[in-house]
Amino acid sequence: MRNLLIFFCIVSTSFAITAKEAYIKAKSLEKAGDIQDALLWYKKSAELSLNIKKKEIEKNIKSEVFKRERLAHNNKLIEAYKTNYIMPVTYNTVYHNGRKSVETEFQISIKKKLLSNFLGLNERLYFGYTQRSFWQTTKKSSPFRETNYMPEFFVVFPYVNKITYLNSYKIGLLHQSNGRGGLNSRSWNRLYLQGFFKYKKITIVPRVWYRLPERKKRYPLDANGDDNPDIWNYMGYGDLKIIYPYKKHRFSFIFRDNLRSHNNKGAIKFKWTFPLFKDGIYGYIQLFNGYGESLIDYNKQNSKIGIGFAITR
Repeated sequence: MRNLLIFFCIVSTSFAITAKEAYIKAKSLEKAGDIQDALLWYKKSAELSLNIKKKEIEKNIKSEVFKRERLAHNNKLIEAYKTNYIMPVTYNTVYHNGRKSVETEFQISIKKKLLSNFLGLNERLYFGYTQRSFWQTTKKSSPFRETNYMPEFFVVFPYVNKITYLNSYKIGLLHQSNGRGGLNSRSWNRLYLQGFFKYKKITIVPRVWYRLPERKKRYPLDANGDDNPDIWNYMGYGDLKIIYPYKKHRFSFIFRDNLRSHNNKGAIKFKWTFPLFKDGIYGYIQLFNGYGESLIDYNKQNSKIGIGFAITR
């Protein structure tokens, strides 16, 4: 009868008592010489402890399953890549025959992760696609003057050495063309290496590239020949991007030069994004001066300002 009462007391208090409290009670009874009652409380302490561990294990399993499901879901997602923007109004101070100085420009840029850690270096393989269009909205019938298509494959390698400012580097294969035929056809393919350095708030992104060679045209309209053999003279061998965030603003500078003392050619682009209306919509201002703003203008100088909106930056 006594044991039954003790057991009843243990059961009735189990809803409030913890494993630690039950263990302390058992120790107290053991010191008092009540071994039988102490064993019952030791048993209860063990049961409570096992129950807690079981719940922790179940919680960890659920958390791990959730992480894996979320990772699998994210792997299926198409992400934003470069800046996605539209500038309803851009103005070119350099006159070009046959086109209006005021036009609309927009860019769509996405990427999709294909593989992860296939080399054991925590690297990620992506497919990226960027499309940039120049739309003569102030001209009769509003034709698209030029569209550049830029599909690419690239691998991003994280760099974990803490004694350097290098965060990661990227190796890619980039194709760029304007999808036009005849004398207006332009295209080239590049292998590039790009680094991402961080110094305080400033991100510095140098990139160098190697143009894959193409054979010379056998005749002017040869579709399989090189459309722009002298593009090196204007686009150079790489570029340098500097990104500086200030509060909710983001400033970006891109420099390019052909590194030639004679017939020096290059370009500079400035981009400024800032919050507008609500999160996810940014004001966007872009300045450009130099060569290579688009493929059709790789050997023509432009000096433009544009104002619009960006949804990614």
